Amino acid sequence: MEFIRHTTDPNFLCSVEISAFRPECGGETEYHFILKPSSGGSFEQQLAQLHSCLKQLLCQPEYVNARPEFIRYFLSDPMSQRQWIRSQQEFRPSCPVSVIGQSPADGTHVALWVYLREKKPAPERRENDFLFFWTTERYCTAGNVTQQTQKLLMDYEQWLRANGCSMMGNCIRTWFYVKDIDSNYTAFAKARTEYFARIGMTDKTHYIASTGIEGTNASAGSFVTMDAFAIAGIKPAQVQYLHGLSHLSPTHIYGVTFERGTTVSFPDRKHIYISGTASIDNHGNVLFLNDVKAQAMRMLENVQVLLSEAGAGLADVAQIIVYLRNGEDYPVVRDILSGKLPPAPVVYTLGRVCRPSWLIEMECIAVIPFVQ
Repeated sequence: MEFIRHTTDPNFLCSVEISAFRPECGGETEYHFILKPSSGGSFEQQLAQLHSCLKQLLCQPEYVNARPEFIRYFLSDPMSQRQWIRSQQEFRPSCPVSVIGQSPADGTHVALWVYLREKKPAPERRENDFLFFWTTERYCTAGNVTQQTQKLLMDYEQWLRANGCSMMGNCIRTWFYVKDIDSNYTAFAKARTEYFARIGMTDKTHYIASTGIEGTNASAGSFVTMDAFAIAGIKPAQVQYLHGLSHLSPTHIYGVTFERGTTVSFPDRKHIYISGTASIDNHGNVLFLNDVKAQAMRMLENVQVLLSEAGAGLADVAQIIVYLRNGEDYPVVRDILSGKLPPAPVVYTLGRVCRPSWLIEMECIAVIPFVQ
C-alpha cells in the first residue's frame, strides 16, 4: 500500500491523505482520498476548498485516469447544507454521492471521502467481469423505525434483483445511520434481523459487513439511512467472512446481525471490509467502561485480529473512519491512534455508537495482493 499526503503543498487549499494500491501485474490502481479543510471559514467556503482541491488532484498526471466511483460528505446539518454541494461549480460528481449528518471531530464543517479506480483499456482490465454498485442515502419517511427499516431493505433487494443481484449473494457492505440511536437502535436491529430471516439470512448462513452508527440525512421524517456496496458477478467462493473469535463474539448472541468483516478475492487483489468495531470481548461485553483510552486500544486490537484472519495487517489498510461519542475525546484519541495507525487516509467524526457505554468505534478497508 502506498500512502501520499498533501498537507503543506501550497497548491492545495486543504489537507489531502491518499492511499494507492497498485497491483504488480499492471491491473487497475485504486485510490482512497480523504480531504479536510486546512483553514477556517464558513461551511460554504470550506466546501469550496475541498471541491477545488479535488478538481486539482484529478487533473494531475498520476490521477488523470482515476475516476471517482463513490463519494461521502461528512457534515453537521444535511438538511440545510446539502443544497450547497449541488450548487457549487468547482466539482460536479457523476458517481453515487452520500451526504451524512456526522460532524468532523476536528471542528471543521465538512470532510470528504472519495473512492476512485483507474480505468484501463478493456483488454488490460483484470476486474471487467465484475460491476461495483455503490448505493447511497436510501431511506423512507413513512412509518416508525421498524417500518422504515424493513421498507428500505425491501426496496434495496428489489433494486438489486432488477440488476441481476441479490442482497444475500452480492451485497458486501452496508452502513446504517440511525437518528437518535440511543432510542432507536433496538427497533432498527430487530427489524433488520427479521427482514434478513425472511430472505434466508440467519446465523447459519451469513450476514453482511456493516456499521450501525448515529447519523442523519436531509429528510426530517427519516429515522434510518442506508449506504451499501454490492458486486455483480461475484461467486460465493470469492467471499470469506471474518469472525475473530479469540477477541470478539458472534454478533447474533447479543441480538444484532452483521459480519465482523468480509473479504472479496479478485484475480489480482483481495478487498477486506472491516465492520464498525468497538471495545468488546468474545462474550459480547463492553470492555473498559468510561475509559476512552483503553477502549481505543482494545478496539484497535480487535481490528488487528480481524485483519490478521484475512492475511493482512494495519500496513495494508487503505481507509479508516473513527467514530466518537464525545467530541472532547478527539484530541486524546487522535494522539493515541496516530502512533498506532498507518499513515492511511483517516477521518474522525462525531457519531454515537450503538451502545451508550461505547465511546469509540472504527471501521476500515484494506487491500492486499491475492495469491491463489
